[in-house]
Amino acid sequence: MAENDKVAAGNVCEAKIQFRELKLFPAIDENSNFKINTAQFLESSHQIVDAIGGCGMLLSRIVKDMRQNVKKVEDKFKTNETLFAHIEDLVLKDAEGNENPYDTVTDGLLWLKRAFELVELFFRNVLEDETCNEQLKSHLRKAYEECLLPYHGFLAQKLFENLHSFVPSRTSLLGPSHGNADNVEALDEFLVHFRANLQHLNEFYTKHDLHRIYKG
Repeated sequence: MAENDKVAAGNVCEAKIQFRELKLFPAIDENSNFKINTAQFLESSHQIVDAIGGCGMLLSRIVKDMRQNVKKVEDKFKTNETLFAHIEDLVLKDAEGNENPYDTVTDGLLWLKRAFELVELFFRNVLEDETCNEQLKSHLRKAYEECLLPYHGFLAQKLFENLHSFVPSRTSLLGPSHGNADNVEALDEFLVHFRANLQHLNEFYTKHDLHRIYKG
């Protein structure tokens, strides 16, 4: 095979997301007072949203919403980076005395968490598929039905149906099976911290009665 042909073939098989290049979500341990570091959370959020956005039309509307909600949190954080060094402190201060809980950073983070839960479950479904099926639509649908469908109205549901057609193949997403072992391992490692952050936020929102159930 000519050198140019090798390069072209490599480009075709290259994974859409290189998980080794993504910064892990922050650890939640005694070193962080069992809180989420806001700056680190935002950095990892930007990276995973950009990575998914690079997959073309896949989840394009959801990606747009995620970007907007990350920016909401980031803008609030930048008003006082010392006071809001941890997500929990930022949320509690934001929710304090706010008469419109549906137009707050707290609500934006809630929707971001839900979208991230879809992303995390989708990738987890892909990893746990022992058949390594090339078609990933069923994994995305399952994640959507569990994580976002309960909160989506009719129009949002129809939009998802349209985007459902743009799910890449397993090889396109992770790389060819004969050469993607490191990328798969990196994804597995990434999901551990990702899931821990989402579970922590869920518990925090439940503890402080911040979950809002309405159709978006």
